[in-house]
Formats: sequence, C-alpha cells, structure tokens
Amino acid sequence: MLHHQEVGQGPVAVLLHGLTENGTAWDPVIGPLATTHRVLTLDLRGHGRSPAQPPYDMLTLAEDVHTTLDAVAPQEPPLIIGHSLGAMVATVYAAMHPVRAVVNVDQSLDLASMQRVVLDRLPRLRTAEFTNTLDEMFTQLEAGALSPAESARLYDLRRYDRDVVLGIWGGDLEQAAPAELTELAAGLLGAINAPYLALHGTEPGPEYRTWLAGTGPTVTVEAWLGTGHYPHLVHPQHFVNLVRRVDMEHRTATHR
Repeated sequence: MLHHQEVGQGPVAVLLHGLTENGTAWDPVIGPLATTHRVLTLDLRGHGRSPAQPPYDMLTLAEDVHTTLDAVAPQEPPLIIGHSLGAMVATVYAAMHPVRAVVNVDQSLDLASMQRVVLDRLPRLRTAEFTNTLDEMFTQLEAGALSPAESARLYDLRRYDRDVVLGIWGGDLEQAAPAELTELAAGLLGAINAPYLALHGTEPGPEYRTWLAGTGPTVTVEAWLGTGHYPHLVHPQHFVNLVRRVDMEHRTATHR
C-alpha cells in the first residue's frame, strides 16, 4: 500500500503528484479543497515515503493507487486528480476502475511527442549528468510562473532517484512505436466513462485540442495561459474552484 495522508470530510478526492515529487507538492491546494472534500494525497511508488520497488510502469503505478484506495476509501468512486506523471497514472487508473471524474493537470497525452522529448534526455540521464538534466527540465517547466518561494519549496521536496526515473521513462515509452503510443492514449481515454478535464498552463494548440476532444464525449480541454507546468500552484484557489465545479457537474448529471 502507498504512503498516504488524509484530511477533510465529504466526497473523496485523490491527488497524485509529478515525477520525483510527493504528496506534499499539493500543499497549497489541500487545505482549501478539504473544506468540501475528503482529500487523499498519495506518494507514488518510488516517491516520497512509499516503497521504491520495480517495476515502475504506468499499469503498476495505477494498480498501487487502486490497492490503496480499496483499503482506505472503498465506498465510492473517487474524483482523481493528477499532475504531470500523476495525471498519466490517473488516466490509466480511470480506464480500469470507476471514477467520478478525472482532472489532468498539464500532462499532454500526445505520447509520441513526449517520447521524442524523453528519448532526447535519456542518454544524459544515464550519465553523471543525471541531476543537472533534471534540474534543467524543471527550470524549463516552471518557466518563471511560480513564485521564488514556491519554486524553492518544490526543489526541496523533490527526490532524484535514477532507478525510479529510468524505470518510468525507460520502459514502454522508450521502446514503443509512435503510432502505438497514439493508439494507446486514445484507447485509454475512450475507456473512461466519466468527465475528463485536461488543464494546461500553456496553449496546447488547435490540433491537440481537436484530437483530445475527439477521443470521447466526456473529454474537455482548458488552458490557463502563462501558468506553466504548475497551474494548480500558481492559482491554487482558482484550481480548487475548478475541481469543485467538475465534481458538481458530475453529481448534477448523475442525479438527473
């Protein structure tokens, strides 16, 4: 079972963090959201205080989440919210298990394009440049949108584990053909029978918007321009309001 923390009462909302981070990355969001929800923050396998044990493929990470939720919150399908890596895990989870809704925070599902970025970085990640490569990546992702204090907080909580990073990025993402990755992403989204909101901190572009919306009737796209890779931390209260809106829309539709 994954390390987790719980606060608040109400409908279950699950928060999944990004690569090298842990559940405390969500701290600015947790308190406000806990006034209306039972908030569960999980440390993914190999992150935070959860065990580090291979494999680190998306299916295994999603099943870790299911095992944990089955133990601590089995009564209702969760609202599952993921950032970056956590959004990919949330997407796989929702394709396999009932959820109320999914909020994907700034994780592109254009996996073929993501593959090109990963393949470009993998050689350096396998050398003594491992730490510098990750530092450069996060500096680019933050893109000056976060306050210096928030950037420093995230920097302090990250844990760079080469085996974990390469286990996540060096598996299917490295070996699969681009067309297979595109088909995989569309298949995952098509299997989700709940509202799916993709929130981006930069404009994802009309082609990606059209493709994503075309994968299923439950998928919508929203962009908060200028907020970079961490829109939920740039505007935490605005993000909490968004989550409440998504959950309210689900409950309203369910009770019609």
